[in-house]
Amino acid sequence: MSDFEAELIHHAAPTLLGKKQSNLFSLPLSLLPKCREEIALYGKKLAEKGICIVYLYSFKNRVFIMVYRQNAMMRYLRVPHVRDYLISLGYPARIGKKDAMTETLAHLRKRMQADGDFPHEIGFFLGYPPADVFAFMREKGQNYKCVGFWKVYGDEKRALRIFQCYRDCRDQMMEQVTAGTSILSLLGAA
Repeated sequence: MSDFEAELIHHAAPTLLGKKQSNLFSLPLSLLPKCREEIALYGKKLAEKGICIVYLYSFKNRVFIMVYRQNAMMRYLRVPHVRDYLISLGYPARIGKKDAMTETLAHLRKRMQADGDFPHEIGFFLGYPPADVFAFMREKGQNYKCVGFWKVYGDEKRALRIFQCYRDCRDQMMEQVTAGTSILSLLGAA
């Protein structure tokens, strides 16, 4: 298993297995030349399964990579109150449409580069519950019930089940790939 594959499994197994719409992870910029060809190869193979892998942006000697299921993300971004909020931040009016994904992610990249940090709406792109994303913004990251893959303000029991599902995805995928199964053969349905 290569360094990139280990990172891909550790950070994106829930998306690869169809349990989450997207994951974001970073690699040291110094590792990129070694991994660039492998990332491109996985990009082509994952695209056949409806999964995209994109370089989102670079910051502080790290490159941030997003792995996402295009159909799931488009559905989520079309949720009316999510779509309306993102449009108010300058995202394209066609957000959630296939032909607008490149433009949408370019706007997210621009906002990340301008702030040098993650804009709060990143939670929408990562598939966090909208109520938790809006509460995070309203509460300025405070007064949450618990923390796992995101800060939970709403249904704590449901979130804890989801967190366990994500950990299980990572552990099971790592175990199977370590035993010799290919990542691509384990992918969930698009």
